[in-house]
Order: sequence, then structure tokens, then C-alpha cells
Amino acid sequence: MSDTSTPKLVNLTLRDGQQSTLDAADWVFEPRDFAKIIAASAKAGFHGAEIAGGQSFQIAISRGYNPFTILGAVSHALSESEDMQDFELQMLFRGANALGFRHYDKDVLEITLNEFIKNGITKIRFFDALNDIENLELPESVKAAEGVVLEGAICFTHYPEAPERYSDEYFCHYAQALIDAGYNAIAIKDMSGQLTDDRISTLLPALMKVLEPGDIPLTLHCHSTNTENSSAAIARAIEFGVDVIETAEGCLAGGSSHHALSAVAPQLISDQDSYDKLGNRINQIWGEMPDRKDQEIPQELKEQLCAAGVPGGAMPFVIRDLQQQESTIRAKYLSSPKATDKTIDLEEFSTIVDLFIAELKRVCQDAALPLLVTPTADICCKQAIANLAIGADPYSDSLADRYLNRGGQPNPDPRFAKLILGYYGELKAYDGNGGVHQPKPEVIQFFESNNRLQLTAIERHPSHTVGGNDLREAQHSAWQLIQRLGTKALSFADFDQLTILYALKPAGAVQVDPIEQAVESYVERSERAKIDGSGSTFPDYEALMQPMLSHLSAMFVLRPDLEVKDIPLFPLEKLGKNLCSHLFDIYIDLPIWTSVTSLSNHLSKLLSSSHISPELLEAVRNVSMSLAKLDARPDRQDKDKLTKALDSFSKLTISDLLNSIALINSFINDIAKYGTNPKAYAGRSIGFEDMPWLTKTSGSYQATDPWESRIQQSITGKYLRLENDFQRRSENWKA
Repeated sequence: MSDTSTPKLVNLTLRDGQQSTLDAADWVFEPRDFAKIIAASAKAGFHGAEIAGGQSFQIAISRGYNPFTILGAVSHALSESEDMQDFELQMLFRGANALGFRHYDKDVLEITLNEFIKNGITKIRFFDALNDIENLELPESVKAAEGVVLEGAICFTHYPEAPERYSDEYFCHYAQALIDAGYNAIAIKDMSGQLTDDRISTLLPALMKVLEPGDIPLTLHCHSTNTENSSAAIARAIEFGVDVIETAEGCLAGGSSHHALSAVAPQLISDQDSYDKLGNRINQIWGEMPDRKDQEIPQELKEQLCAAGVPGGAMPFVIRDLQQQESTIRAKYLSSPKATDKTIDLEEFSTIVDLFIAELKRVCQDAALPLLVTPTADICCKQAIANLAIGADPYSDSLADRYLNRGGQPNPDPRFAKLILGYYGELKAYDGNGGVHQPKPEVIQFFESNNRLQLTAIERHPSHTVGGNDLREAQHSAWQLIQRLGTKALSFADFDQLTILYALKPAGAVQVDPIEQAVESYVERSERAKIDGSGSTFPDYEALMQPMLSHLSAMFVLRPDLEVKDIPLFPLEKLGKNLCSHLFDIYIDLPIWTSVTSLSNHLSKLLSSSHISPELLEAVRNVSMSLAKLDARPDRQDKDKLTKALDSFSKLTISDLLNSIALINSFINDIAKYGTNPKAYAGRSIGFEDMPWLTKTSGSYQATDPWESRIQQSITGKYLRLENDFQRRSENWKA
């Protein structure tokens, strides 16, 4: 625990700030925007930022962004910035549900977590919707990851009708279970904004006694849905010495999001000018008044839903669904013989919300009082609305009347039945006796008999009964995508990342391939980003260019001293090991190599011909040797050569890489000229060492041979367009 009363600060704007306030179409995913907010946060005294995980993963894909690319660009830029290398990059992970909505095989969880760590995540917050420790088992490779904070989140809730259920003792025992499982930090995750200062006064001291022996830091994550309660809770937590508090800033603060630091703890602002600039930067990106979905809900309704345990992020969807079903719910109430109070004002929408809250409480009772967080919040809220709208008689005490329609059919969404039957895990009591809170036997029996998937109560914990084919099937899908789209797919993501994207894709994505759609959106966006088309001097130029520009856009923000003119001379290794390896994969699969093979075969035939002039023979030999010297691909059968080839590739400059491919393309396109004037195009063989002089402007390099001058004049225009295109685009990113 901290030995000071000043907690560290984490900025949640980029992940939870967006998730709590914006529609998917309004999210921002450009690395340069992330870098701007991170740079401003660091200057304002923040120690870290949450930038990945939660719903951001699926939303990024739906918008044509690779979440790993965003993270990799930002983390590499941080590593290149001397004064921000200790800034923490945080993500949210749903335990066994990973970044999806079902249990995944352990190998999928492991490669996903390791890919995030590889791309620069330094703190991972894990949570489970049921606080089920078995859903939070850490892979050994993740436990062993150096310099990574593994934070277990205690999801907080409170049922006024059963206060003993989620007691301080329960949360303390759960915290100890997390520590025993290998977590080295703990967070209180108050997703619904139910914490009060009174509860903090008992819960925090109790937790600190558990955490103190291991010097385990404690973070408070508290949504501002109930403004008064949450601000008082945070203030009290600071008094008790909580180690970390989290805020959202600028135009995405408050409401169902999180308090701004200025609103809840202004005494922690270390530099007011820098803090004001952070807010201004955020407002520049999203606008002073973005279209916030949470602000459409009256505060009174928010506080009603908050008291019922509905998370702020779920509230807009609950209100939308209730509005869509409002007339049906009203008619159901009026026609029900079990609805006792016919005098209530059903024309008031707040009354519809009251009916929903009452049914939500009954639904939660049937489910043994679960916590309401992703995905259980969505499951239980949707089930309560379905009961009110399509149940035979939602105001009856009969399970059949509430959960079946008048035709005796269950709700089309089977997730609530899966929750009842144990497919999401267990509600452990953490009472020292291995106790588990389960639905009543009659409820379990009812849902075994009434679910569309013909499920029975699970006999083994779901974390031990997953299928085992998730990874293999995802790898197959990734390989098929690369076969269809080639370097377009590889430019978007490497093979391992494509595998993860397929493994975690939404279960309902059957008719369309969301990953292929993401690649196509990415390609379209890349085309729109062009300054002009003159730089496309070889096929799939964009496939190599776009990943580099994403990284550079973040570097320009965090490295103000970076000069655009220096970028083409960067060795590829300066872009980071991950990107260099990614570019190598793209390079190996460029379609130009098919044409090179055809040209090489043609040249071999010429070399073996007895009817060839000495001049042409020399030219053909030089072109053939040039093609070999400009080919940085390895022998795929030799792993040692693969490593050496990657090392050599990483030493190439950006300019050398792009220009060498453009030169190969010139050889391919100019094949007919070798026969008419071979000396003009192939006085000797050319390799990577020749790239610098070939790209010099006329007059800046004195050619030693006539053929050098001719070849320079012939192809230097292409190189100049290519380098100018690169420089113009780099300047555009920097501006």
C-alpha cells in the first residue's frame, strides 16, 4: 500500500470515457489522437492511461482498425520519448471471456494476453462478471511477464434487500483469492456507481488489512452516475490512502462516465496550466459538446437505475429498449389480472422505468443475485424487458407466466438460461467453506425444460469444459483471409493478430466476415489518406506504407524534435521490433515476387541461349544478379537464415526498402529495353548499397559511367515521387 496520501492518477478517457458516453461511430482510434491525449496526460501529472480492452476491441474492428496496431504505435512512441517511458498503458480484460462474451479456450486467452503485452501494455485489469476466481486463472507465461501489473478487479454491488450477501468480509476473502491466484494489484470496480462514503469507510480499511502484508496497491474505479455518492466515495477513499484513482477528462467526463479530477479532487492537480491543456486537447478531438448517449437520460432516471445496479454504460440501451417496448409494456400491465395498482400513471415514462426496475429485481433474485456488469448486466436487463414485453403475464408469480410467451415459447435470447444453468461460472460465497450461491432448484429445473438450446445444468465449471478448437479454427480462418486478400490482410494485421481477431469475433457474425470487412475498411481509409497517387510506384506500396505511417503519427506527437526529412533515412529497426517483423512478413508476401520469379526464369533462358550478343548477355547477367541482390527474403526452409534475413532487413532504411522494390518494378516493366539498348540499363549489377545514389536529384550526384546517368534519369523520377509522397504524408501527420 502507498505510504503517502497522494494517489497516482489514471486517465480513462480513451477507453471507459468513450465506452460510457459515445456511440460506436463516434469513437476515436487514430494513434496520433491517442498519443496527443497521453502526452497531455503525462504533462498534467497522470501516471497512466487506459487505452484498450472492454468494448473498444470489438468497436475498433467494426470501424476497420486493428487494436494491436494502435497500441503498438503508441507504446513504441512512448519508448522513444525519454521523459514518458514510465507512463503506464492499461487495458481491461474479461477473464475467461477475454474480449468477447463467452468462455474461450486457455490457449486463446494466453496468446491474446501475450500479444497485448508484446505490443506495450504494462497493466492489465482482469474482472469476472460473477467474481468467480476460476474464471480468472492466469496463464503461467503471463504471470512470468516482466514489468507487467496484473490487477484483479473486485466487482462491487449492493442489494439493499440482502445486504449480507456482498459484505466487506465477502470482498476481503475474494481479494485474498485474487492475490493467491497471482495478481499483484487489486481494484475496486464500482461499475454502477453504488459506492457511498459510508461504505468506503468500512470496506477500504478492511481491504487494506488484506493487502498490506504483500504491499499490494489498491485502485478505486468509480463511475460518476450518481454524482453526489461517487464524489463523496472518492474523497473518502483518498482520505483512507487509496493508491490510485481514475478519472475521465474534458468533454467525456461526468454523467455515466467518471468524474474529472478537477471535479472530485482538485487538490491533486499538480500543474493547472497543463491540466487545462489536457481538457482542451480532448475537446479539440471530440468537440466541446459531443453527442453523448448518456446525457439524453434525465439524471433522476439515471439515479433510479444506478440504485438498481444498472451500469452507466448499459443505461442508454436499457432506455432505448424500454422506449421501443413502451406501448407493449403499458398494454401488458393494463391487461394483467395480477397487476394490482391500476391507478399508476402509465403515460409517464418514469413509471415504465419503475416497472422495469421491479422486474429486474425479480430476475436477479431468480439468478441468485448476480453482479451486473458485462455481460450479466446486458443479459439480466434484456431478460427483464423481454418479460415485461412478451411474457404471458409478467406480473404473475409463476415462472412460466413471466419467462414464456402466450404460446409457451421461451425468450429467443438463450443467454439468461445459460446464466441460470452455470455456463458463465459460479457465484462463489467466499465463506471459507467453498459455498456457492445458486438459483433455487425449481428455477434451474424450469430453465432446463424451457430453453431454445436444450441445455441442461452444467456439471463441470465452464472454464474446464471449453471445446479446445477455438485456436485451430481461428488460425484456419486467418490463413484463408490471407489467401483471399494477400498483403492487404497482412498490412492490417500479422498472422497471430488475425488469429486472435477471428478467435474473439462476435458469435453472431455468421453471414458476413467482420475481420474481412475490417481489412476492406482499413484499405479504403488508407486510400483516402493519400496526398496524391504519384507515390504508388509498385504494387501494394500502401501495404508497407500505412503501418509505418501509423507508428510515425504517434512518434511525431511524443517526439516534437523529430524532423520529417530524417524519416526516410531511419533504419527499419528504429520503428520497433514488432513493426519491423510485421513489415518483413508483408515484404515476403508482396505480389511483385511472382513477377520476379517469371522474369528470372525468362532471364535464365536468355543466359543459356547460344544466340545472344555479348552485350545483351552482360546486361541480362547484371539484371539477373541485381534481382538477387535486391531480394531480402530468406530461405523459408532454414530457420537460421530466417533470423539472419530479418536482422539484415531491419538494418535497411525506409528509403532503401521502398526504392529497392520500385527499382525491381522498373526492371520488370522495362524488360523490352534490355534487348534494344542493354548498356543503357545494365552496366553492372545493383544492390541495396546503390540505393542512396540512385535517388539523388539531377546534379547532386556525378555519375561515373554513361549508363549510370541514363538509369538515374530513367528511374529517379519514380523515386522522387515516392520519397516526396512519403515526406508530404509524414508532414501531414505531423501537422
